[in-house]
Amino acid sequence: MLRTVFFRIGLLFCLALFWACAGAPWKGESEREWEEGRIAELQAALLALGPEVDREEAGRTARTAIATSRRLAAAYRVTPPARWHNLLVRLGARERGLCYHWAEDLLQEIQALELRTLEVHWGVAHRGSDLREHNSVVVTAVDRPFAEGLVLDPWRESGRLVWVRVREDRYPWEPLPREAW
Repeated sequence: MLRTVFFRIGLLFCLALFWACAGAPWKGESEREWEEGRIAELQAALLALGPEVDREEAGRTARTAIATSRRLAAAYRVTPPARWHNLLVRLGARERGLCYHWAEDLLQEIQALELRTLEVHWGVAHRGSDLREHNSVVVTAVDRPFAEGLVLDPWRESGRLVWVRVREDRYPWEPLPREAW
């Protein structure tokens, strides 16, 4: 019993340290300006997936992905870094926030956009490995190979959306079959 009390006190102390170190990721501009710049960057990356990608659709997708990532971080009560938050989930101190939670919730929001020129996929790396498996959303232009897609990963930076081309990422991404979603 005493060991549990000391563990929880230590955990709270560590949380306080992490929380105190968390600052705004933007410098010299307002939060809104920073976010608008990120949306424009992601929209450009989505447009680069192929000439058939609609500009307005890429913009809606970018705005949704960035806003959803931020909203989920608040809903999950994320405590960076991501691996620390994973530990909190595993210990029962948080309900959600593992990579597959982020993928599932972000995928649902993007699917609701009913895209015509972009396709969404569930990407998985190191599938079946308890400690290494990673899940995320991958977006491709319609009828383009998964390997040409763009990974949208809100887990990696604890709610600050990271995007990278599938082929350029450090993770060996594969599509998860739709029936497994």
